Amino acid sequence: MDVPAITALSAVTFVIVVYFLLSRLTAQSSSWPKTKQLLAYTRKVIPKKRKFQLNHNSLDDFVPAGEVTTVHDVAQLFTRRGNEFSVYSVDWDQEVVVLIRPVDGADLKAHPFFREAQRRNAAEVLCVPLERLQEVASAVADKVAHVKEVFIFNTARCGTTLVTRVVEATSVAQSVSEADVFSVISVARHRLQRSSQQGQTPPRHGFSTVLSNEQSTTTLVRNVVTLLNYNLVTSDPRHRDVIFYKFRPDVILLADLLARAFPSAKTVFMYRNGLEVIESICRNNLEGSRGIYVALTWLLMMNIDVYPNPDYIRCFGDDPKYSAVRHRGTLWFHLCARWAEAMQRAVSLQRNQPGYFFHAVIYYPALLNDKKETFRLLMRRLGLKWSPEDPGEDTDKIERALTKDSQAGTVMSSAKGRRHGENWTPDVSPRWMGQWEREYFEEVCRHAGNEIPGPDFLLPGTIL
Repeated sequence: MDVPAITALSAVTFVIVVYFLLSRLTAQSSSWPKTKQLLAYTRKVIPKKRKFQLNHNSLDDFVPAGEVTTVHDVAQLFTRRGNEFSVYSVDWDQEVVVLIRPVDGADLKAHPFFREAQRRNAAEVLCVPLERLQEVASAVADKVAHVKEVFIFNTARCGTTLVTRVVEATSVAQSVSEADVFSVISVARHRLQRSSQQGQTPPRHGFSTVLSNEQSTTTLVRNVVTLLNYNLVTSDPRHRDVIFYKFRPDVILLADLLARAFPSAKTVFMYRNGLEVIESICRNNLEGSRGIYVALTWLLMMNIDVYPNPDYIRCFGDDPKYSAVRHRGTLWFHLCARWAEAMQRAVSLQRNQPGYFFHAVIYYPALLNDKKETFRLLMRRLGLKWSPEDPGEDTDKIERALTKDSQAGTVMSSAKGRRHGENWTPDVSPRWMGQWEREYFEEVCRHAGNEIPGPDFLLPGTIL
């Protein structure tokens, strides 16, 4: 290994170690109660300054800035002010659903990721006990009964942010890119199921009760979406009642319950060649440094992994069927397993519920080849009448959404130096993935199941 690569690796390792030490210190000095709350409450907050949010959204993202105000009639409060409060997370220690109110004038749709916009702009939290959530949802359910949901499942790095930005530019629908509460529920449910399968004692958290059976979990998911629908429709100047929810990849673990909770919703699956997904993630996280990638891969071959693996990535690779896979537990392994498991579940969903999964399946190259036509075809398959030439459509806004970098200015952008508003251009630099990566990827796929032979697999009915 050359000297620049070793130097780069040392720098990256130092930054990661410092990050984890700070994360642990932050977790240990939490200012929030860790016991069950019986009454709803509000509290002013100040967001903690973080360049990148690695873990799930939580109350620990904020510093309390005022006294607790108890809310005795939380259903009435949300009915009056639901346009201000959007669902942010679930605190399993307090057994509350956490909603945030942003600072005055903040546009949560301006940022490519809803979860990040919520975290950065929060001014106040509203915490609703899980036992009171049904009461709140029932108070507004009739007002959003007409809303049509579209759920976008995906493998990551496959054009979903672009699609949500184009949707948001139309007059017929609005979009939410990665509301983190769904991942919080998905991973907690998965952890509970895994501990049960392995004969372990369930974690001592509120989710042990709420997520212990499918009926209560389905009710929780339905109520969360109801509250989000109410906030989104009432806060939208055009009151658009078709809402696209783009999820993180792990939420495909909740797909069966979403189908039960919203049987009339439409579903989309978006994906990309598995090796391309991982290369895009590596380039993004390593800021395009091939030298650092080579150094990290060299360490990986010695089973030394210095990169953090958050729960929403690890949850796909903790199945015992992967016990014989080399380098199990490393980030490379978990990224391969996440893609393979997401694809495997997509195949199973298509086979078991063909009328529901999926109304449209989009392969990333289709977007690259013709964004406008692919989006037009997507809308058609979802039964939505739309054309950029329709009266009421802002053609300039739609064109900007189609041509600008949808993630520019964020840590997720494929071009780190690209500022908000700049045009997207394809990466034409030499590829990082080689024979070793392909062979390893195929090894993980073999353990995942018989239906996904490798990273080139295509789902039936894919828009190519």
